[in-house]
Amino acid sequence: MKKATIGHRGKWEVRRMMEHPDEYRDRLYNDLLSGEYVGHIHYKEMDRQGRNGKERHLMSPSLYTRVLQIAWCAVVLPYYRRHDPLDGLNCKVGCGITAPTRRRGIVKRMKHIVYDRRDLQYGLMIDQRKCYDHIKRGVFRRKLMKIVNDRWLVDFGCNIVFTPDGRLPIGTPSSPLAHHIVMLDMDRMIRSLAPIQVRYADNVFLASSSKEELQRAKWRIKNWWWYDLGIRAKRQDTRIFPLSLPFDFCGYVFHRNEDKKVSDHDKGYTTIRRSTAKRIRHCKNNASYASYFGIMKHADSYRLMHTTEQKMKLQELSARIRIDRKMDAQRIEVRELADSGVVFAIYDYELRRDKDGKTNWIKCLIGIQEVVDGQPTGKVLAREFHGNYSCLIEAIESWEKAFGRSAMLPIEDVTIENQCGYIFSGSTNQLKYIDEYDYQQSDCA
Repeated sequence: MKKATIGHRGKWEVRRMMEHPDEYRDRLYNDLLSGEYVGHIHYKEMDRQGRNGKERHLMSPSLYTRVLQIAWCAVVLPYYRRHDPLDGLNCKVGCGITAPTRRRGIVKRMKHIVYDRRDLQYGLMIDQRKCYDHIKRGVFRRKLMKIVNDRWLVDFGCNIVFTPDGRLPIGTPSSPLAHHIVMLDMDRMIRSLAPIQVRYADNVFLASSSKEELQRAKWRIKNWWWYDLGIRAKRQDTRIFPLSLPFDFCGYVFHRNEDKKVSDHDKGYTTIRRSTAKRIRHCKNNASYASYFGIMKHADSYRLMHTTEQKMKLQELSARIRIDRKMDAQRIEVRELADSGVVFAIYDYELRRDKDGKTNWIKCLIGIQEVVDGQPTGKVLAREFHGNYSCLIEAIESWEKAFGRSAMLPIEDVTIENQCGYIFSGSTNQLKYIDEYDYQQSDCA
């Protein structure tokens, strides 16, 4: 009930419910037991035009209807999550266009595909035509019964998710989950069609190294939508294209720079949709610019942000942008540490391995006591060194194996020496004297 009031606190029906919550809860419970809730389902219809000029017919549920829809979602969501392959990333907790993790975020996942997956040369984009209008109650019931065994819960879902005249409305809490349930079989089937698949609502993207593979996938998806779901694909928005060409997906335009390897820099860049950039240039106040800033900060649009802020005299949010990198500090050469004999502490480290699993690179975040005019200031300078130092790598790995990473950090009173390569002082068993007898014996053998 409390979740249903978010964004609606000023309405009279919400205020009345919050004044008598127990009475409202008892009414809902009795209506559910008797089945009378069906007669109280009500929607307010309205038309809204998006910024792209697209008209949408929305249906706003009453408070009573919204409470029941949220309750149904809370009960059914665990059933759906058991089967969810996590390819559809809209309207899920922790997922979205700009979610911070690659597994759950559209932008991060698409950047990985375009920048790093150099083995994938072609992409397929396919979209559904008025998917909510075409989803029927019978199709939804059939898909819901595959994941829920409770017949009453299935009937309740069909009654509360659809309008009394059998339409799936746009703008209700339960509609996105209903669409995910209808698309669940396709999400699992589509994994056999191409190596990479991403879905945001009714927009589907696939990537492959073969154009023929994507052609087969396109017709499999079209036929699946039409014969199993009764949904048509948009003819004008369905296309197969080389990933070397820029393409728009969910408002961002992804560009791949050719002749690059996975380990190279400048593998590609991301911009925002041209119509969005045009609206940003006419932004007039900080309140509206803040939402645009949230879009641009996930793209390579620093110049556009800075120009807009200067021209429109808006808040300089771009000045706050910094690149966050793990263990980022001023670099110091290992040779400099060895020549100076400075004592330092290791606060963190990172090891990287080659394709064979052998560690061949180390990065250490160290702290050095600051000294001014021969006197310590009490401050610790942050520095980092990195490279392929085999003896340092071997020592760190042996310490980690013996004591564990968390138990041994920070490693204090550390110095580096140049002894047949750079080593941590005292970390190797060095020979002081030659036992001639041992070597003579080995020569005789």
